[in-house]
Amino acid sequence: MTRTRHVSAAALLGAALLLVPAAYAAPKKAPAKTTQSATKTKKSKAAKVTEARRVAVLASGPHADAARDVLEAELARRPARYEVVPESAVRSAASRLGQDPTTPAGAAAVARELGLSAVLVADSATVGKKQQVKITVRNGKDGKPLAAPAAAKPATVKLVPLAVKRQWTALERGLQKSRAPEPAPVAPPQPVTPVEPEPAVKPATPIAETPPPTKTPDPEPIRKPVVVAPKEDKAPAKPDDAVSPQPEPGRGPLVEGALGLKLFGRSLRYKDDVFGVLRPYTLGTDVGGFALPGAPQFAGDVTVYPLAPFQQGALARLGITGSIDQSFGLKSTGSTGAVSYPTTAREWTAGLRYVMPFGAAQRYGFEVTGAYGMNTFRIDAVDGERPLDLPNVEYKTAGLTLGLRAALSEKFDFNFRLGYQHPLDSGELSSDAWFPRMSAGAVTGSATLAYRLNRILDVRLKADLRRYFFKFNPEPGDPYVAGGAVDQYPGLSLQVGFRY
Repeated sequence: MTRTRHVSAAALLGAALLLVPAAYAAPKKAPAKTTQSATKTKKSKAAKVTEARRVAVLASGPHADAARDVLEAELARRPARYEVVPESAVRSAASRLGQDPTTPAGAAAVARELGLSAVLVADSATVGKKQQVKITVRNGKDGKPLAAPAAAKPATVKLVPLAVKRQWTALERGLQKSRAPEPAPVAPPQPVTPVEPEPAVKPATPIAETPPPTKTPDPEPIRKPVVVAPKEDKAPAKPDDAVSPQPEPGRGPLVEGALGLKLFGRSLRYKDDVFGVLRPYTLGTDVGGFALPGAPQFAGDVTVYPLAPFQQGALARLGITGSIDQSFGLKSTGSTGAVSYPTTAREWTAGLRYVMPFGAAQRYGFEVTGAYGMNTFRIDAVDGERPLDLPNVEYKTAGLTLGLRAALSEKFDFNFRLGYQHPLDSGELSSDAWFPRMSAGAVTGSATLAYRLNRILDVRLKADLRRYFFKFNPEPGDPYVAGGAVDQYPGLSLQVGFRY
């Protein structure tokens, strides 16, 4: 009995030694929940990597094209991060919504419409005499700026790419923080209202006997089928991808003016010359008492706006203006025509000018100019003698001129001015030797058409007229007796204009 127990114990011990290594060698199965969570984590990371932000670039100013091209190229180099939305689509959406996409509210509205994560706003406006490129990253969710590095100041348009790339690191940090607007909540589906079953139709009661018809009914006329013309499907209106942004109201110029060659004429005519001793004067070809422009002059004008670099308000449009016309090579003959006398014709003005822009993108402007000036027409003596029947005039005037300027197109500008000048002095014509009790007035007018060569220079064709009119008020004993006179100066100029 005792031996049997020892044998059983030994057998059990041997079986245990055989089973224990087998248990340790068997592979362990991973829990099912752990495997599923790891798979979900990998999928979410892959989704985050493949998701790209929708970004649009809005550029303005003289270097807008260069700044837009560089920014869109930088975004296109990272297709896994960014998807570039054309600027034309943003401008169309902003026009449809009536929003300015460069402001926080406008950027958020356009981003909600197009699903944008960010809007890159590049402004290349001129500050003083230097160009700058200022770039701001606006968040698509709320339109707030996420990055606005210091503006770079490239000297030329070729340096714009370098200026943009210097700001790119800060701009990309802002882009990574951007978020698209949350989509509008979708209303939960309404439960379907159960349809009530139609009531059972009762069978018709059989007719026992059908009464005979008293009269045969007339057959119904055969109606021809009416052919319904198919409705033409109107093509959906395509969004105007070529909508160009409205030109932004630019800063007023610092200086503007023109310089060139002028042809002018002069005609002095007396009225009611009682004794017929007053000699009329004509410079140029006489056509019915009107002298056509033909004598040469240098003509130039300039207007400086001293406060324009410091502010954009009303005072920035107040300018100091001046002009001068100077003749050269003029000659006048005496009554016999035997002697030619050197002749000088000169006019200058100086005053203040105020410009009030109005209309879409300030394409029009109203001018008010107050100026003091002097117009001289003098015949010099030869060998101590000069024609005594031609008075030398020197009109000193003060007056007001109103003007209207308009940008007719991208290349053509138009300017029209009309003014009244009050003569304060008329030289020899108002002296005691001629007409001491005279009264006088003057009107001026001009029309200018300019063709723009570039942002600064243009070519101008200008026609102008100055007309002085007099009432002499003679009395017995005066050296000359006449009712009045008209002295007028037509002109035609070809000039090179500038605006900076």
